[in-house]
Amino acid sequence: MMADILSVMTPPQVEAVKKAVKRRAVKKALVKKAIKRRIVKKALVKRAVKKAAVKKAVKRRIVKKALVKRAVRKAAVKKAVKRRAVKKAVVKRAVRKAAVKKAVKRRAVKKAVVKRAVRKAAAKRAAKA
Repeated sequence: MMADILSVMTPPQVEAVKKAVKRRAVKKALVKKAIKRRIVKKALVKRAVKKAAVKKAVKRRIVKKALVKRAVRKAAVKKAVKRRAVKKAVVKRAVRKAAVKKAVKRRAVKKAVVKRAVRKAAAKRAAKA
């Protein structure tokens, strides 16, 4: 059909039509290329966004892990401090108990010495009389 129309035209018109067809084809190719470029750019942006999201998720996971680790360490320290305090209290109680025991014994010894002295004095008085 195109050949029929071209055969009717003069050579300069044929050239002009061919040029126009060629120009249209080039323009179409350029548009196609631009669309492809836009699609590629969009895909790259999408990939970059996905990569950023993954990076953020990984970072969040690392931070969470660090927080858990810190909490565990804090709990361990707290437990150790409590254990130390309990141990100190037990030692203090034992020392206090020993001191009380010693005081009671001292008092008992003193009482016994006084009793013995009184008995001795009574025996001396009885021997004199």
